[in-house]
Amino acid sequence: MVKVRAARGEVSVTAAAKSSKYALGVVCCCLATLGWSLSGLFVRTAPELDGWAVNGYRAPATSVCLLIYLALRYRGALWSHLWPRRQPHALLIAGAYFAAGSTLYVVALTKGTVASVSVLGATAPFFAAMLAWLLMRERTSAVSLAATFIALIGVGIVVQAETSALATGWLAAAISLGYAFCFAGQTVTLRKFRDLEMVPGILYGGVMVFVFISLFVGLPLLPARQIGLLSLMALVQLALPLILFAIGAKHLPVVPAMLIALADVVLNPFWVWLAYGEEAPRGTLAGGALILAAIIGATLVESRRQRLVAAAAQAEGGAS
Repeated sequence: MVKVRAARGEVSVTAAAKSSKYALGVVCCCLATLGWSLSGLFVRTAPELDGWAVNGYRAPATSVCLLIYLALRYRGALWSHLWPRRQPHALLIAGAYFAAGSTLYVVALTKGTVASVSVLGATAPFFAAMLAWLLMRERTSAVSLAATFIALIGVGIVVQAETSALATGWLAAAISLGYAFCFAGQTVTLRKFRDLEMVPGILYGGVMVFVFISLFVGLPLLPARQIGLLSLMALVQLALPLILFAIGAKHLPVVPAMLIALADVVLNPFWVWLAYGEEAPRGTLAGGALILAAIIGATLVESRRQRLVAAAAQAEGGAS
């Protein structure tokens, strides 16, 4: 009897801890998306820079920021986290996904419209659901899948309001889908190896991007002001959000984490409107409302389910 009570008590504590970690994951993913959504503001500050220059300077600066974060956090144990004895390949996989996704995104923008890249990029949660089941047997709830589909419709409304030219070539479409797949793969990798510190993997990804662009594209020599701006962008818009998303992905199922990230489609033009007074079309507002409703609705439903599970476990433990 004592053993049964102890076991039920452990189940109760585990359920409560899981609910608390789920809430932490939601907060971290929301803050990460908030940081990512500032990209439009930074780009508007230096419109003369092309995507390759932005990515080529921002990626290594992001790696430096992540290295400083890891050095401050782990100090003397830094090397053991930069290259752990257990499953170091996981870091390289996460880095490769990040590097490939960042590169494909820039290439997609050169081959197709921003609208088509946004719509096809929003398919990432569906790729994530497939990969999560194949690699981890993690099932996606019907609520999350329905919310993802609704959010995808919202993305379509937003970009259709921004431009009437949604058509794109098959090559641009394939590259955009490749970018979406890489983002999904990166998130699934963060989730699958959640017992490891995965930030070093993103650090390696930044180095990979820098090496690729330096060797195959070339980097222009920029003025100190622009380098400073891109360094600030690396810290605020990429490094800190990536750290937060890596934490959030450890505690959230893959699809809900990626669903929250879709809010970037709404927040990005909002900050530009707030700073520069650019009025958004009505379709953008309608689509944005649909995206936010899907994200908020799914998050509230899943959070309530986690709380109910924790409460039921506590009640069962108390009754025993």
